[in-house]
Amino acid sequence: MRWLHPLLGLAPLYWHCLASAETWDWPDGPPPNGVGSYSPDVIMPAGNGAVTEYPADESNLFDVPQFNVTTDSAGGPDIGGESGNDTNTFSKRAEDFYLRILPLGASITQGFASTDGNGYRKHLRNYLRFQGWKVNMVGTKNDGNMADNDNEGHPGAWVHEVRRKLPNVANLKPNLVLINAGTNDCQNRQDPKQTANNMTTMLDEIYQRWPDTTVILSTLVRSGSSDAGIVSCTAAVSQEYRTLVYNKYRGYRISLANIHDAIQLNQIADGIHPNDEGYKLFAAVWAASINRVAKKIKPPVNDGTVDDTQAGGSNGNTCKKVAGNAKGPFKTQQGSGVDDGNYVHNRVEKGSVATIKKDILPPGAPGSVPDYVYFANIVKNNPSAPRDESLDDMIIGKPDQNQKMNWVFRQNLGSGGTFSADRALDVDSSCDSLNNFAWGDFNNDGLDDFFCITAKAGVYASLNQGGSPPKFKSIGQIVPESDRAGREVRMADIDGDGRVDLCFVVDGQPVRCSRNGGRGDDHFWQGFQTEGGLREQVFAKTGNTFRIWLGDLNGDYRADYLYIGDNGNVDTYINQRGHGKGIVPEWRSAGITHGGQGDKGITGNIKFARIYGSTRLDYIYLKESGDHYEVRVWENTGGGGRKRKADGNFYCDMTGSGSDDYVWIYYDGKLDQVNLNIHSPPNWGHNLKISLTVPGPRMGIHLADWDGDGKCDVLVQNKASGALTLYRNDWQSGRDTITFTNRGVVAETGCNQGWGVGIFDRGMRIADIDGDGRADPICIETSGRMTAWLNRASGLFNAGQVKFAEGWDRANLRFADVENSGRADIIWMNKYTGAGRVWTNNGFKGLGQGGGGSSFNWANRGVLYSGVDRGECLYFANIGGLGRADLHQIMDPGTNTAQTHMNTCPGGGGGDDGAVSDPGLPAYSANDRDAEIWDNAPVFFQDEVQPYPPLKNDDGSDIDIKNLRGTRLFGYNGCKSFDRDNQKINNGWDDFNRLASLDRLKSNIDWNSRAVNEFFGSGEQHSISDEQRKLIQKKFYLASEMWSHWWDDLRPPVPQWYNWIRVRCTNPDDSAYDGVAYTLNDPKDWTTVVFGKYYMDVSKDLTTLTNDMNYLKRAEDRIYLENWTWTRAAIWLHEAMHMQYFMNTMAGQDPSVPDLIIRNRDGNEETAYGIINAKRMANWDRAHTPSQWCSRNSDCYTYFALSRWVEVWSLEKTYPYKPEVGDAPSTEPRLPPGATSADGIDSSPGINWPPPLW
Repeated sequence: MRWLHPLLGLAPLYWHCLASAETWDWPDGPPPNGVGSYSPDVIMPAGNGAVTEYPADESNLFDVPQFNVTTDSAGGPDIGGESGNDTNTFSKRAEDFYLRILPLGASITQGFASTDGNGYRKHLRNYLRFQGWKVNMVGTKNDGNMADNDNEGHPGAWVHEVRRKLPNVANLKPNLVLINAGTNDCQNRQDPKQTANNMTTMLDEIYQRWPDTTVILSTLVRSGSSDAGIVSCTAAVSQEYRTLVYNKYRGYRISLANIHDAIQLNQIADGIHPNDEGYKLFAAVWAASINRVAKKIKPPVNDGTVDDTQAGGSNGNTCKKVAGNAKGPFKTQQGSGVDDGNYVHNRVEKGSVATIKKDILPPGAPGSVPDYVYFANIVKNNPSAPRDESLDDMIIGKPDQNQKMNWVFRQNLGSGGTFSADRALDVDSSCDSLNNFAWGDFNNDGLDDFFCITAKAGVYASLNQGGSPPKFKSIGQIVPESDRAGREVRMADIDGDGRVDLCFVVDGQPVRCSRNGGRGDDHFWQGFQTEGGLREQVFAKTGNTFRIWLGDLNGDYRADYLYIGDNGNVDTYINQRGHGKGIVPEWRSAGITHGGQGDKGITGNIKFARIYGSTRLDYIYLKESGDHYEVRVWENTGGGGRKRKADGNFYCDMTGSGSDDYVWIYYDGKLDQVNLNIHSPPNWGHNLKISLTVPGPRMGIHLADWDGDGKCDVLVQNKASGALTLYRNDWQSGRDTITFTNRGVVAETGCNQGWGVGIFDRGMRIADIDGDGRADPICIETSGRMTAWLNRASGLFNAGQVKFAEGWDRANLRFADVENSGRADIIWMNKYTGAGRVWTNNGFKGLGQGGGGSSFNWANRGVLYSGVDRGECLYFANIGGLGRADLHQIMDPGTNTAQTHMNTCPGGGGGDDGAVSDPGLPAYSANDRDAEIWDNAPVFFQDEVQPYPPLKNDDGSDIDIKNLRGTRLFGYNGCKSFDRDNQKINNGWDDFNRLASLDRLKSNIDWNSRAVNEFFGSGEQHSISDEQRKLIQKKFYLASEMWSHWWDDLRPPVPQWYNWIRVRCTNPDDSAYDGVAYTLNDPKDWTTVVFGKYYMDVSKDLTTLTNDMNYLKRAEDRIYLENWTWTRAAIWLHEAMHMQYFMNTMAGQDPSVPDLIIRNRDGNEETAYGIINAKRMANWDRAHTPSQWCSRNSDCYTYFALSRWVEVWSLEKTYPYKPEVGDAPSTEPRLPPGATSADGIDSSPGINWPPPLW
C-alpha cells in the first residue's frame, strides 16, 4: 500500500460487517460453474452428491441439539431390546442407512488378548449385519484379521488420553460411538471421580463435534487383580458411568453397556482383558444397548468425507482413501533447514533526488504538500522485467480551488533514482481532495491501481491497464461505506499473494483486515482467521492511526508493520507466514530500524517506496526547504526476515527406494542436503552426499522422475517460456554421492504462466498423470485451467486441456497419488483449514474426450484429507512407502518441525467376512435398568429424588430441550418458530450466563463503585451493611451458578439431579401473551418462564448491543444505559431473581427477589421497573438505609449488572451514562401483593396472572 491522504477525522466503524461484501463457501471464491455444480470433465461418484458442499472446518464445534431417550420397562434390557428376559429374541431393528461405528478406547477396544485380534468388534459387526444393518467401522487404527478392522483403540491410554485422539477422527463423523475406557485409570490408581470427570469432558467434546451421534458408554470390565484397590476402582468407575448416562446425560443420544456386571472372572484372560468368550459376551452387551436406542440413531453425515460403501480390507495399497482414516500422526522432522534470520536494516544515504514546489496547493487547501505525494509502480520501464525489479514512480495530487484533484506523475527512470518531468495522469475517478487516496496492486498484475476512500471508509477502485502514461479504468465501489473513518483504511498485501487487502488501523485497536480473495480483476472479501469472516484481527499491536504504515520493507511481498515516530524513526514488525488454522501471519519485531531525523513533527513527511528496484522499501523524507520540499532518500540495503526454514522443503524418491526422501534446496538453487527415508521417524539417513547448483529461484525448481528409472531428477523451469532443463539423477546403488548430468532443455512446453509472488503460487507442476512412470509437465493458469504435455518414452505429446477451470487459486493445488493408482490425482486445499478435496485421476481418455474439452477425466471425491493446519503448511508425499500420498504437516515453518499422517489401508469400508449369518451371541440379561421418568414432583433440593419433566409433548412428539451442564430449558410450548422464538430464548439464556459470570459481579463486587451508589443506594454518609452486602453478592453468585450446577457437591448422588426450567411462548392456558416475560413458581411443578410477543419482537442480544455501543452510536449516545433496556440477558437475569428454586439454598433461606411497588409524587403507584424507578428507589435508600429496598427489587440487580457489562466492554472502559433522576418515591416502597415475610422479602411473591408487561 502507498500512504493515505490523512486529513479527515475519526468516526466509528461497524468493523465486523461489510454490508454488501460477497462471501462464498469456497475459500477461492465462487466456482465458475456455480456453487454445487462441477466441471464437465468431472464425474460425481454414486452416493456422493454432497461432496461439492465444502466443509467450513474439519473440526468445527457445534451447539448441541438435544434428544430425549426412550426407556425400557422395569424388566431390564436384553439383547433384543424387548421387555422381560426373553434374551434370545432377535427382532429386526435395522434402518436403511449405515451404522458408521467408531470403537473408541484402549487395548480392549483394540482386541488385546483375543486370539484373532478382533476382540468384540467382529462378533458385534456380524450380529448387526445379521440384523439387517449396513455397517462401516471407522478409526485410524487397524487391528485384527477381520476385513473391516478400523478402530480407535490405543493400548495403555487413560480416559483423558483417549479424548486427545478425537481430533484424529474428527472427519469420520460417526453416527455411533462405542466407548470402553477407564481400565488404565484404575490400573494406575486414578481417583474414580476424576476418571468420571474426564469421561464427562470427552462426552462433551464428542457431542460438540458430532451433535447427532449416538454414544454407547460401557462400564469397565471387572478386574481379576489381587489388588483390592483396583477391583474397587473398576466398580466405582462403573457406578460413576451409570450416573453419567442416567442423570447428567439424560436427553442425549446415549445408552449404557453394563459389561461390569455381566462378565465373569473366568471370561477374563489376564485379570484385565476379556478372553475370546468374554469378548463374545461383550459383543452381546453392546448389541443390547444399541437395540435399546436403535430407533433414535440418525443416519451418518454424508458430505463426501467418508464413503461407507467401499469394501473394507486391504487390497494391496490401492484401497479407497477415507477422510480422517490415517495412522499417526508421527513426528517426522525435528527441525532443519536454513533461514535468513531476522530483518536487520541497513541503508545508504542518497541525498535529495527531486524537489516538489509548495505551489501545487491552492490557498485554503487542507493539509500540506506531503499529504498529496505518493509513490507507486504505475508504469513499467521494461515490460519484460521481472517483478522484483519494479520501480515506484512519484505521484502528486494537485487540488484546484474547487477541491477537484488533478494528478501528475514522475516516472522513475531507474538510473540511480532519477525521475522524469511531470506528466498528466487520469485515474478515471471524480474523487476530490476531501477524500483519502491509496495505491496498490489490486489484481496481481504487477501494476499499482488507484483507490478513492470516502470519509466513511467506502472504497472505489480504478484499475491500471498499463501504458505510458498509464490508462486507468474505474470498476466502481469495492467496499461499502460504514461509520469508520476513511483515514483509518490501509490497502496492503498481508498474505503475500500479490493482491492488496483491506485493512483498518484504528487508534488504540489491533490491526484488522479483510482478505482480497479474487482472481484477475474480480474481487471478494474474506477473513484472515476464518474464510467466512470479515475485518478480523491480524496483528494485536495497537497505536496511533496516523503513525501506522503497512508496507513491504524487506521485499518478500508481505506488508510489514511500520510505526513512524514524531522524528521519523521507525519501529518495525516483520510479517512472516505462520502456522495453525487461518492465515493470520506471524509478526517478528525488528526493533527501531530507522533512526529518524533531527526534526520533530515530521511523521507525515516520511514515505516509503522502491526507488532503486531491490523489492525493498527505501526511506524517504520530504524535507521542507524554502518554497519547496526536498525528496531525500536512504536506499534500503538491509536483509533478513524473508525466508523461513520450511521454504526449502522438497520430497521425492532420490534413490528408487519406493519412498520419498527429504531434500532441502536453497533459494538460489543449491542442493547440499538429502535426508534418506529409512522409515524410522523422526530419524533420516545421512550416508549419501549431494552437491548440485542449478539456476534459481526455488519456485522454478522441480523434483520429479523424468526418465522413468524410479529416481527423481532435477528440472529447472524457464519462467517466461516454460522450457525445462533436465539435471538427470545418475545415482547407482553402492555409491555414496548422488551426481547429476545436465541434459539441457528436454521440453519446450510454451507454458508462460511462470510463478507468482507467493512461494506456492506455481504456474507449472510436474507429476505423472498418465501412469507411465514418467513425470509430465502441467501448465496451470490463474483460473485453474490446466494443459499438459505427456512425457512418453517416444517423446512429448501435447495433451491439450487436461482439466477444465474450477476457479481454484492455483497456490492451493497439489498433485499426488492418493490411492496408489500410479497416476497423480489433484488435491485442492482449503487455505484456512488445510482440508484436502481430491479429484481422482481416471486417466487419459483421448484428446477432448474427457468431458468439457479435456483429455483426462476426473472424479470429485470430496474432502479426503482432514483439515489439520493451514494449507501452506501441508505437503503430500509418499513418506510411508506405500505409494499413497501421506499428509505431511509442517508444525512451524520457522523451526521446520513436522509430523506425518500416514495414508494406509484398509480404507475403512463396510466389507463383510464371508456370508452374513447369525454369529450366535450368548444370552445376556442385565440387572441394570434405565432411570424411571416422572411426570411431576416437588422441585426443591431437600427432596430425595428430583423428577424429570415429561420427555414427550401431548401429541407424542419429542419436546425441545436446550441442554446445559446444570440446568436445562425444556418445553417451548406455544413457540411457533424454532429459528425465531426458540433461538431468541436460548440466545438470551446464553447471554444471561455471560452477563452473570462477569468478574466483580459474580464475586468481589466493588462496594465503592458508582453502580453500587446508583442502584443500591450507598452514599458518603451511609454505606451498605455487611449483611446486606452478603445478600446482594449471594444473589449474583446464585444467578451465575444456575448454569454450572453448584449444588452437585451439596448432596449425595441420586437417580436424577438435573434442574429444569420450563419455557413457554403462551400463557399456561395457551392464550397469547403480548408482554415481555414473567415467572411462575410452583412447589409441585417446574419453574416456568413465559416469554411474550414483545420479547420476540424487541429484545436484542449482547453481541449486537455491544457492537452498536462501540461502533455505531454517536459519541454522546454510545454508553447511554437506556440503550440496554431490552437486552435478552437482562430480561433473563430479571426473571432469575424471581425463581424461588434457584435463589434458595437447601435450607430454604435467602428467598427470591420480587418487583417492588413505589408511589410517585402524583400519588400513583407503579411496579419499580426500569432504570428510572431503580434509581429513584436507590435515592430513597441513600437517604434512609442503604440497599434496604433496592436489594429486594429485581431491576436494581438487572441494571447494576448492565452497568458492569458496559464498563467492562465499552471501548473507553468507562461507567455508563444514565437518565438523570433527582427525586425519590414520595413514600417508602412496599412489597407486591401477597408479601408477608417479616424482613420484607417473600419466599412466595404471589405474582398475579396475567402479569404486567414485564
